[in-house]
Parts: sequence; C-alpha cells; structure tokens
Amino acid sequence: MSTKEEKPTLAGVNVKTRKRNIVIPEDPGSFADAVVTLCQDAADGVSLEADLEAAAKALDGAELEYSRYGDILFQVFFAGGRLGTGAQLAAEDKMRLSTNILACDATREGINPYFKLFQTLTRRRPFLIRGLENTLVKLLLSLEFFDDVGRKKLGIALALTFSWKIGVMPSNIFAALLNDRLVAKGTVLEVMTVFFQEFLVKDTLDDLVSILTKANIANRLVDFAPPNKRSSFDFHQQLRAAGLNGLAEWDVQREIDLRVTELQEALTEAITADPPIAVTEVLAIAKSKKGENNLPDTEVLRVSWLALMKSINLTGKNQQQITQSVMQKLKNYGKLFAAFATNAKAELALINTIQVFCYEDTRMLKCFTDIMKLLYNADIVGEDTIQHWYKKGSHTKGRAVFLKDIEPFMKWLEEAEEEDD
Repeated sequence: MSTKEEKPTLAGVNVKTRKRNIVIPEDPGSFADAVVTLCQDAADGVSLEADLEAAAKALDGAELEYSRYGDILFQVFFAGGRLGTGAQLAAEDKMRLSTNILACDATREGINPYFKLFQTLTRRRPFLIRGLENTLVKLLLSLEFFDDVGRKKLGIALALTFSWKIGVMPSNIFAALLNDRLVAKGTVLEVMTVFFQEFLVKDTLDDLVSILTKANIANRLVDFAPPNKRSSFDFHQQLRAAGLNGLAEWDVQREIDLRVTELQEALTEAITADPPIAVTEVLAIAKSKKGENNLPDTEVLRVSWLALMKSINLTGKNQQQITQSVMQKLKNYGKLFAAFATNAKAELALINTIQVFCYEDTRMLKCFTDIMKLLYNADIVGEDTIQHWYKKGSHTKGRAVFLKDIEPFMKWLEEAEEEDD
C-alpha cells in the first residue's frame, strides 16, 4: 500500500492562459496578422492619434518576434500589410490595417501621428530603427509604382523621419534614391522637392544641410535631377519655383565656395613651387580660374592673400624677421593683387581680408600697418579706399587695435593731401 500523500487541488477553478504567453507562429504572415489584430483590438475610433497610442501600448505588451520581423512591423503601418514586389501587398495575407500612411491624407497633419508612434516604438526597442530604414528604402525603390499623391506621401514621410529625429541613417536612405532609372524618370526629384519643402516647415536650413552632409550628398544635389535638367541653372530654377529660394542660394554659394577652394589650391601650389614660378604665370593661373568659374575679384583677392601667406614659414622668427618676410613676398607678387584690385569694392575687400588674417594670427598683428603702406605705395590700394576703411569700412575683428596702430599713417596721408591742395 502506497503511503505517498496526495497534493491538494482546486476544484471548479479555470486556469486562464495569459494573453502575452499565447504563442504566435514564427512566420512573417502570422507576425503581420498579429500586428493588425493588436492594433484593431486596441482602437476605439475616437481619433487616429489615440488609436495609435493605444496600438503602441498593445504592441509593447505583446511578445512578438520584433527583432526578426521589424521590417514587417513598419510595412503594416505604411501600407496596411506586408509589401511584395512593386510595392503591392502580399496576396496570401488576409488581414489588412485600414489606417495606414498610404491610405491617409497626403498632408503633414495626416501622417505626423504615425511618426509619433514610430518614435515611441524605436525608443523602447532601438533595434527597430533598422526596420524603419529598410521599409523606407523598399518604398523609395518602388517610386515608379506610385502615383503623384503616393509619391507626395513618401516625400512627407521622409521629411518627418528626420524631423522626429528617430535615428535613421541619412546615408542609407538617400543612397537608394540615387537610382539611375528612377532619377531619369523624374520621380526622385519630385520626392526630394517635397522632402525639402516639408522638412523646412519646422526645421532650419542648417538642419537640412547637416542631414545632407551626413548622407554625403550635400555636394551633389543636382544628381537627383533627370539628366536633361541637370545643369546648375535649371536645377536652381526648379528649387526656386518650388519656393525653396534659401536652399537654391545655399547651393549656389556652395558651388562658388568649391570653385574658390580649387583656385586656392592651384595658387598655393604655384606660389610654393620649387623652383619658384614667375609671377606672370601665377597671374595667368588666377585669371584662367576666374574666367572658367566666373569668380568675383573680391574672392580672387582673398584667396590670393591666403595662398601667399601659406607660402611663408613664420615659425621660429622674431617680429622683425616676420615683417621682412611678409613684405618681401608681397612685393614679389604685387602684380597679382594689382590685377584684381581694380575698384574700391575690391580694394576694401582686400584690406578687410588682411585685417582679419592679421587679427587671427597674433604673429601678424604688428605687420598690418606696414602692409597697408606697401599696398598704398605700390598703387594697389588707393587713398580714398584707405580713408573709407578707416572711417567706417573696417571689419569688426581687431578694429580698435588696427585703427590705433594706423593713426600715424592716416595723419601722414591727411598732411600729404593738404600739402598737395
């Protein structure tokens, strides 16, 4: 006979299986169906934003394979279900989420609540950011299958992706848009224009430039335009027509800065050449680059000064030696500056370039007045320009220091003028 004591049992009590422990089959279709079901069950129909907040809570409490099917999670919210070829929904899936980005109004207000949801989901599970990236890339590579309204929604979604600072890598997104086939059809420029417009509604041009720089496309925006509209003039005209004047002007200045950098490199190489290149050859290089790139004289003078100073080794020299080195170099290349300082505006720009340079390099502080005398004696800068600079045209950097140092020279100029009268 067994002496083992039987364990007590609870009669009439039903043990319920906790909802979060229900096992969902590990396949993409079942995952998509589970997401749709959770969102539908959580919705109360009061408002889209309230429904999405409730969906976030339901998804957070569910034990789904998010790490495996993160892409599908965002596909459901973008399109209502899993995406197949050509941005079409997977035919074998029966359940659809009716409230999704591609089914809502093509407005910032209509799409914004979804990105509030995306931010909530990715903050709790940062690994989901990659799923959002992959979904955006998949949709952008299928632009040709969307109509104008659909492409506008994707442009707005792209802007909100970065406005909400979810953490998506710009380089991963914009690389997909540089697809020759899509670019040639004009669909990429269409989406990018909407992206620029919508992003600048709440964010600044500096924020946009930062994103473009991180994506390594700041210097190649024109590549998003079809080949037959890829000239700088046409591209900037399109930006202005879309109300993007600030971006157009920024890109124009960027092109100028790039050309100026090329000029500076060419002049620096020429001036520091060993054996030295004749000043006439250096001048020819400057004139050639100016003509090719349509650069203003003020920029050529600024770059010429920086290139000249880069060729002088000031390390280990005392003040007298520094001044002598600068004066000698400036005398040798006086023709270079005289060729472009042909009006008062260019002369004033040269003086202020030298002023800022001397202020920023403390070794040059005591050289400024001597440089001004040399420029005056060599007829590179006129007396009227110097007077204008002294009275009201000087740069703010080091103004008090330089105005005081140059007082004796200015008095000499006034006395010489009175004697001439």
